[in-house]
Amino acid sequence: MTCVKVAVFGASGMLGFAVCESVIRRGFTLCAYSNKSTVSIDGNLKSKSLPFSNDDQITRELFDQWPDAVINCAAISSPDEVNKSPTYAQDINVEAAYRLASIAAHIGARFIHVSTDMVFDGSKSPYRSTDMPNPLGVYGVQKLDAEKKVLSVTDENLVVLRVTLLNGNSPMGKRSPHEKILQSLAIGSKLTLFDDEIRQPCSVENLSDVIVELLERPNLNGLFHWAGSEEISRFDLGLRILKRFGINSDQIIQGKMKDEQLNLGLRPSHLSFVLEPLVSKVRTRPLSIDEQLEELRVPNELYSWYREFADDPTCYVPRF
Repeated sequence: MTCVKVAVFGASGMLGFAVCESVIRRGFTLCAYSNKSTVSIDGNLKSKSLPFSNDDQITRELFDQWPDAVINCAAISSPDEVNKSPTYAQDINVEAAYRLASIAAHIGARFIHVSTDMVFDGSKSPYRSTDMPNPLGVYGVQKLDAEKKVLSVTDENLVVLRVTLLNGNSPMGKRSPHEKILQSLAIGSKLTLFDDEIRQPCSVENLSDVIVELLERPNLNGLFHWAGSEEISRFDLGLRILKRFGINSDQIIQGKMKDEQLNLGLRPSHLSFVLEPLVSKVRTRPLSIDEQLEELRVPNELYSWYREFADDPTCYVPRF
């Protein structure tokens, strides 16, 4: 299949925005949709605000545009937000995903749905795509439910791609691990990061390239895993981020997740993936943590503060 027009849902999120940029770089026509706030992409294109819970509006829009592919990056991914508004989160995380998959199948569009490593409980990492899920929280339960519903639509022209913790640059400069650290330091606060919470971070740009590559690989269908090439604790990732930006290592606090279980609730302590069979079937390769760190930028609104705060601001050369 040669994709000409691609519809991306969740365009204002960190991954959705990166996917939109990758779609444009590949030379496809982009239709970008945001659930609430809109975002400018590539300097001139603006995402369209479209309530993802509105069946009629989504159906009309996709029938009007008739895209060759639909990519669903939309999600309520904050566990706190999901727990606070589980019904609304269910509508976005589960029902909207199923709705999009069904419409895509009806119009003959390739469908790619992004899921999460949080469908696992963390007791048996690294996980293969064939391993039995066992989510611990409401968010993981919803994402697993979405996987099942999406995969029930068709076994052709459809991919569910589970991903891990994302490194990268978000449109608003507040979503990724390094942005949260910098935003916190900018207001005089230090984040506590756990040395017993192990993840396998993935570059959002690298992931978006894999997703766009999958658009042109109709022979690859079903459930797959994607991540970076290394495991690391949240605390050690924080140290690497500080070093990358020339900030002293005492600007984050080392903590233990096991000591915070009463406040956090049940949460997986170790999540990582086996990337086969996908990694051997695509041209895109997973990135090391050092390669991911090189992609990170200081949010524009924090740059003046950063120049004053960093111990060695020459470690970072901005890309404007």
